[in-house]
Amino acid sequence: MKRCRTYPQVSRHWYRPNEHQCPVCQRTLRQAMTLTRRTVITLEGVIRLIHAGYRCPDAQCAGHRRTYRSVQADALALPGMTYGLDVVLLVGRLRLREHCTVDEIHQEVLARLAPLGVKIARREILYLFETYCTLLRAASEAKEDQQWLGQVEKNGGIIVSVDGIQPEKGFDQVYLVRDALTGRVLVAENVTSSETAVMKDLLAPVVALGVRVLGTISDAQESELLAVEQLWPNVPHQVCQFHALREAIKPAYEADRKVKTAMRKQLQRQHQSRAQATETEACPGESGRSGAACCAG
Repeated sequence: MKRCRTYPQVSRHWYRPNEHQCPVCQRTLRQAMTLTRRTVITLEGVIRLIHAGYRCPDAQCAGHRRTYRSVQADALALPGMTYGLDVVLLVGRLRLREHCTVDEIHQEVLARLAPLGVKIARREILYLFETYCTLLRAASEAKEDQQWLGQVEKNGGIIVSVDGIQPEKGFDQVYLVRDALTGRVLVAENVTSSETAVMKDLLAPVVALGVRVLGTISDAQESELLAVEQLWPNVPHQVCQFHALREAIKPAYEADRKVKTAMRKQLQRQHQSRAQATETEACPGESGRSGAACCAG
């Protein structure tokens, strides 16, 4: 049987709804049930959350069956999740705004949670990013957003940016499609492969918007290049500058690493030579007598 996790620093919080009176009959609400009792890990601390549901005590009241919840408790974490929404948002920001890799995000989140005595697995980072994408997808009905469509009209169209997070081998890949001019997320999906046909299906909702596409941006992956070329054959395409610069700097990074390694070895040899010379100066007769006898004499 799976053992329950224990944490060195846990604070207990009891959450009640903000409402105190029944809006129908004005009677004081009473606790009717415990909605959830779980542990939530946030960037501020580990919380043992007890969320109580309240109801009107009058069985004859029209609002008797209505359960009142705590907004604060619901905002801490999504249902069934151990890590809080602040951790989910941190992972999303590091990936999309800072362009961090999975390993870089893992190390950053580990460092943020270390003072709390909490560790997080690398695979968990991918789950959290998938959750972030789900939230984006739920909030990104672009075709019904008249304000965004108005901004697109002012911009003269959209620039389609395709970005995928590379998971561990054998797991789904998470793709985000955005309008680079407004930053609006248009598609957020998990895919089992990155073949051209899959990429075209991923971009189909963008095509269905019927808005003008001014340009496309992706990394140098061949399937992505073919997909955008087939969907928008006469539209300019650009390889993501971040990916291009990261690839371009690799030779310089390797050369710099070799120089640093050589310098470190040279400094270690110099340090060892100085240490040996100091020992020889302290015991000049060491060649003829033992060190103990030399120092004693």
